Parts: sequence; C-alpha cells; structure tokens
Amino acid sequence: MANLSIDYMGMKLTSPVMAASSTLTKDIANIRKAEDAGAGAVVLKSLFEEEIRQDSGLSSDDISHSEAYDYINADAAMVYGSGEYLEYVRKASEAVGIPVIASINCEGGRWWTDFAVSIEEAGADAIELNISFVPFDASLTSAEVEARYIEVIESVKSKVKIPVAVKIGDNFSSIPYMVQKIKNAGADAVTLFNRYYQMKINTRTLELEPVHYYSETQEAYNVIRWVAAVSRQCPVDISATTGVHDEDTLIQYILAGAKTVQTASMLYKKGFSAIRDLNTGLDKWLDKRNLVSVKDAVGLAMRKKIRQYHTIERIQYIKVADGHLLQ
Repeated sequence: MANLSIDYMGMKLTSPVMAASSTLTKDIANIRKAEDAGAGAVVLKSLFEEEIRQDSGLSSDDISHSEAYDYINADAAMVYGSGEYLEYVRKASEAVGIPVIASINCEGGRWWTDFAVSIEEAGADAIELNISFVPFDASLTSAEVEARYIEVIESVKSKVKIPVAVKIGDNFSSIPYMVQKIKNAGADAVTLFNRYYQMKINTRTLELEPVHYYSETQEAYNVIRWVAAVSRQCPVDISATTGVHDEDTLIQYILAGAKTVQTASMLYKKGFSAIRDLNTGLDKWLDKRNLVSVKDAVGLAMRKKIRQYHTIERIQYIKVADGHLLQ
C-alpha cells in the first residue's frame, strides 16, 4: 500500500484529496463524514466580504458595488454572520483531527486583516483567500487589478502566522506571472481555479438570476494545463480544483504538479464516500507504477515528458488539427 500523505503549506495531510468549500462544508456532520472517508483536509464554506461589511454597520452607500451588496444580502449566499462564522471555525476545528481551512471570499481592500487574525484565533489551521475581484470597469488597468490582489495578500500575511492559500480565477493575461507575484507577496499556496458563478437574465421579469450547475470532468483539462505550467516555474504549493469526479482526473492533477486536489460537485452527486474511492484508486495506481508515495507522483509527467511547455502546447494543437477534429 502506497503512502498517500502529503505536505501542503507546512501541514501534514493524510491524503491529497480535500473537500472543497461549498454549502456541504458548512455542516459539522459533513466535515466528520469527510474525515471518516479519508479527506486530507476540509475547506469551510466561504464567508463573504459583504457579511463583514453588514456586521460592521455599513450600508450599501458605504461600499463601491451597491448592486452586488444588495443582491448578495438578499440571496441565500448570506449563510453566516461574521460572528457565527468564527464560532463555526471553532466547532469545526474541535470536531475533527484533519486540518480545517477557513475560506473568505473577498474583492479586496481593508476588510480582511483584522478578521483573518480572528479566524486564526478561532482555531483554523489555514486560510484560503478566495479573491473574487473581476474587473468590469474599463478605467482599471491590469496592473491596478493585480495590485489589488497583492494588497490583500500582504495585508493578511502581515498579521497571521497560519499558512495562507490564495484562490484565483483564470482571467489573468499571464497566469504564471501572477502566481509568482502571489508567491512573492507571501502566499503559501495557490488554488487553481475559482469557478465563478454565472448569471442569466430572466426574459419575463428582466431580473438577474444565478445559474447553478455542477462541474464536469472536461472542465478539468484547462486547469491541468495551467497547473502544469505553474508547477514548472513557480516554487509554490498548488491545490487544483474543478472537474474531479474520478481517480483518473485526480491523478492527472497530481502528475501535472498539484500537491492537493479539491472536490465539491462529486460530493453533491455521490456523497462523501466518493473520497474513499478516490484514495483507493490513487493507491492502486501508485502500486501499479511501483511508486512508494504520492509525493513521488507530484509533477511526474512534467519531469518525464515535457522540456518546453509552450512547444508541447503547439504540438498538441497541430495533432488535433491534423486529425480533422477542428472544422
């Protein structure tokens, strides 16, 4: 039997499989189920920046995106108050032996430094900063957008001792460059990628409505590409997420260079016992390859197969085109 343990952000995980932040992980019973099924860690349901603003007594007039504030304030996404969230962190940390990672969903600015300290004091083993700042303002430059991310990271890291992972989207012009900047700002890990919620317009009421859907396996391939590119260039721990529904996708992420892999949609579809199936499949694959530890597999495909990543990307495009799969 292979050793599935992995060092992630200085924490010793018994498995690279993590339960991702979702409504499932806002329940103590589910966190225990994740641990019992063999999860290496669990990421709690995110606390939204708007909730801290609300608890601070600020109105929508005091913030820059009043429409977003009003929408989220009225929507089911407002599942916690900040005080309740800290209490939940305490209970979760006491309930399980695996690392508990608090998740805070923010746009940036001054809201997170003091609250991150409170999360640390509540017993969280780490923090995942889910920075969800998507620039829709034409006056904002890419440099200003990047600076907003770095400001949040540096501010939080200056105050807490526990490790901090930064979860980003794939909407940067140069993802490896941005990840390197995130690492230089003090982040202990990066999570690739944030899966932004989609919106639709109700043609009867002309109102915006959220579109909720589970991830599909094919969504993982874009993430695998960037995990591979980042892992070869940036000395930072990588946690991959999106499209993990079977052990094959889990193994691909690890081979590309991810130390941990997060799953949520699979848990909704199959239940927490699916984590055990992932670990079993990974263990069998490692044994078949005569690999003693999962650590031996991290980034293995990049070390064995690829010398110039941009070259292999072009080769793969040519192969697909030559196969007449493109019209």
